[in-house]
Amino acid sequence: MKNKVLTALALVATVAVGAYTGYKVVTDEELRGRLLRGAQDIVDTSKKKMDVMTEDVAMRTAQVTKNPKINQDWVNRQWESVGF
Repeated sequence: MKNKVLTALALVATVAVGAYTGYKVVTDEELRGRLLRGAQDIVDTSKKKMDVMTEDVAMRTAQVTKNPKINQDWVNRQWESVGF
């Protein structure tokens, strides 16, 4: 019985925190802008790191993340750098 009560309280607390967070993101334009800028900074940093990545590192990263697009992007950048 005690375990069910604790589980229910944890669920209620999680829903309340999620609802409050969602409300703040929707209503606070400054917070939303900071979150979007932060996400864009992460993407930009990742792209910069990809530019200097060697083929071996690109292959290993693609295998670890199970994301073949990493290799495709790397190969496309190599072709662009030689003028094709």
